[in-house]
Amino acid sequence: MPRLEIDITVTSISALSVGAGGSAGSLADKSIVRDGWGRPIIPGSQLKGKLRHAAERLLNSVGQPVPNGFDDPQTNSLIHTLFGAGGGDRAPLRFRDLVCVRTKGIKAEHLSQIRPSVSINRRRGTAEDARLFFQEAAHEDLVYRAAPAIAGELEQLGHAALLWGALRFTERWGGGGSRGLGWMESTITLRWDGTEQNETQLESALRTVLNQKGEA
Repeated sequence: MPRLEIDITVTSISALSVGAGGSAGSLADKSIVRDGWGRPIIPGSQLKGKLRHAAERLLNSVGQPVPNGFDDPQTNSLIHTLFGAGGGDRAPLRFRDLVCVRTKGIKAEHLSQIRPSVSINRRRGTAEDARLFFQEAAHEDLVYRAAPAIAGELEQLGHAALLWGALRFTERWGGGGSRGLGWMESTITLRWDGTEQNETQLESALRTVLNQKGEA
């Protein structure tokens, strides 16, 4: 079966907040995820989740079936082929962390800032009482990379092209989108069975797979 490898480089246009779910060792109520060297990262789990969501939107836009949630093994969908399904049906691909590789000469511990925020009442459009919190965010203009970020085996180039399209469709990462966080630019290199594919080849393969009806 052909081997797929995708190198991904993303550059942050605005500050990025990929939360670790806690605030250990920080003044922030929500800290960012870092690797063992203290560098900010975009976890492979977020990469996989973002691409799955974008791929579902692409398939849904052309009337192709998408699963009803993560544990829906009954729906015959290309999403299961790429990302796996419940019941032990594992994904054929591995998704690696994107690690901050360009730090502008700043030490790892100084690559983020604490940003104050307030919760907004959606009905009234005003700040909630006693809802001030502090969110850590990595600085803008940092570069995150993994090579390869995605690797595994797939049967068809069109399946790989759907991942490529989903990546191009994804511009926001992490949390705090309503506060302007998480805008990113991506550079993608895709190798199919050892051969780098250009945009023309990938666009053609993507059109082919999107024109299929209900075929996983």
